[in-house]
Amino acid sequence: MTEFDTFRPQTERPFIAKLLILAGLTLICLFIGSTIGLFALSAITGMPFTEAANFQQHLNDYPNTYLGIMVLQMISTPMAFIGASFFYWSVIEKQSIQALSFQATNLQVLMLVAILVIGFMPFDAIFIELNQKMQLPASMKGVEEWMKNSEKSMGGLTKFMTNFKSPAQFALAIFVVAVLAGVSEELLFRGVLQNLALKTFKNPHIAIWFAAFWFSFIHFQFFGFIPRMLLGAMFGYLYYWTQNLWLSMFAHFVNNGFTLLMAYLYQMKVIKADIEQTDSVPVGFALASCLFTVLLLRWFWQHSIYRSDD
Repeated sequence: MTEFDTFRPQTERPFIAKLLILAGLTLICLFIGSTIGLFALSAITGMPFTEAANFQQHLNDYPNTYLGIMVLQMISTPMAFIGASFFYWSVIEKQSIQALSFQATNLQVLMLVAILVIGFMPFDAIFIELNQKMQLPASMKGVEEWMKNSEKSMGGLTKFMTNFKSPAQFALAIFVVAVLAGVSEELLFRGVLQNLALKTFKNPHIAIWFAAFWFSFIHFQFFGFIPRMLLGAMFGYLYYWTQNLWLSMFAHFVNNGFTLLMAYLYQMKVIKADIEQTDSVPVGFALASCLFTVLLLRWFWQHSIYRSDD
């Protein structure tokens, strides 16, 4: 049996057609989810719907804005990614969701995944710092300004969502940013997109990096594009080698959840290190993190059924 025999045959459409259908479904589901979410935001905060459409400009103008934004995120992102993934995979490709490989696992493997994700962070921090210093040629000044504005807007929202006023807000953030995001984004990018690319290119490395590229791009935070793509690639290899989508979802959850936890502990003055200050990571520590990540990824590769094919 080859690695490609584990996936059931899919519809014989050109790859570009599959991508366009998937992208179209995602946009439709995002529009529906965002519209419902904005109505919920308006109802929770009292913000007029016309202003809710630009809620990032009114973060401190209405009561219960934190709850309203979290409910918006709770509705819009899962509906876009989970809704589009289920519809595409079940209706367009006519496949069972179980074909995406959801396998039972054990505590030891989960612990190794958590250690892998946390151990990778110091090395990834180097790329965060380098990417933030990115400058485009003068001929692309307009593009750079757009990217900076997008980064500023998303950065302001992220800061607002991680400025916890109570343990309840922290718990809500864990559910929305770690649990829901981990499940929905992995289902779309690793479960559906990576498998589509694997069927087309017949090369796991191309498929993994293809999905990782779009996973990073869709966040529209281009000054964090490279480290997020590296993270997506790690999730992709973990999924491919283990053939267990639960593990990439868990890895995604650990990454987001650990970051939220460190931010919360820093705000509570339990710890002194600010995880958002990437320049505080010594180069030697980052290189040790790289070596540790490689060795642990090698362990997953060694236990992969595809070891001889890679």
